[in-house]
Amino acid sequence: MYLETYNFSSRPFQLTPDLRFLFPSRSHKRALSYLRFGMEQSEGFVVITGHIGTGKTMLIQTLLAEMADQEVATAKIAAANLNEENILSAVASALNLPYEGRSKVAIMTNLEKSLRHARDRLSGVLLIVDEAQTLTPEALEELRILSNLECQGRALMQIFLVGQTELRVTLQARRMEQLRQRIVASYHLEPMSPEETKRYIGFRLVAVGWNGDPSFSAEVYESIYKSTGGIPRKVNIVMDRLLLFGYLEDIRDFEGEHIEQVITEMKQELSGDLVTVVEDKVETEGQPRSRSELEERLRQLESRLEDLVGATGAG
Repeated sequence: MYLETYNFSSRPFQLTPDLRFLFPSRSHKRALSYLRFGMEQSEGFVVITGHIGTGKTMLIQTLLAEMADQEVATAKIAAANLNEENILSAVASALNLPYEGRSKVAIMTNLEKSLRHARDRLSGVLLIVDEAQTLTPEALEELRILSNLECQGRALMQIFLVGQTELRVTLQARRMEQLRQRIVASYHLEPMSPEETKRYIGFRLVAVGWNGDPSFSAEVYESIYKSTGGIPRKVNIVMDRLLLFGYLEDIRDFEGEHIEQVITEMKQELSGDLVTVVEDKVETEGQPRSRSELEERLRQLESRLEDLVGATGAG
């Protein structure tokens, strides 16, 4: 739809991670530096955390792209509430090793054997655990034991834990002391500042051929930051919808009234709590709701909005 109207080569605010749109905010540059440092250690854990939509997946993709010419085998699992009974099976599956019908001891033995063999041929083996905040403490302990495997003073596997803010809380528990001692690098991604949010929008627009048309007033940038809190995924959702609105209303100069109308419409469509920034606690019908409950609700709302944008904003 709006691509031809504004002469864009592709959608500048698509939700699917794309390395063309990696914006070097201060937080992302620091996080990437920590990831690179962690990779150089070739052992232990590297921990990256951040709120929903802050760009954790993009960071990992960037690092993997940089490693493309290195002899490092990578495997990825989505934690999805894994516990001590199935975490090793998930790791074995990610490494294309047999696990069905085998005991934990048998799986661990085979993992160690395979990792030793891989170490003879490769520079390293990297396991990326996404949504790590859903892992039980017992599952994290199993990963710690796996990270201890070594041969001739070299770790057989390095593990990246990538998760939301709750992961930091879990790792601070007393029982996680041994795992914390195995963390070689960690970083928490922060949302963008108001100025970074403005530059982020311009960065992505230029990447698809923007030359100043359409234009955006200062009030547009201010409203977008206020409604999204500087979280990249939320900025993408709102900007995509704003450009669709501009196409439908034949707008080439966006003003504050336009973004306010778009935000109001989006809130009405999704019960009014789409783009508000999640706080630690809020009062809902007289009962406090925890951050984890709010973030789960936000995940559901974002999923619904992505479906909506995909149905109406593509083109």
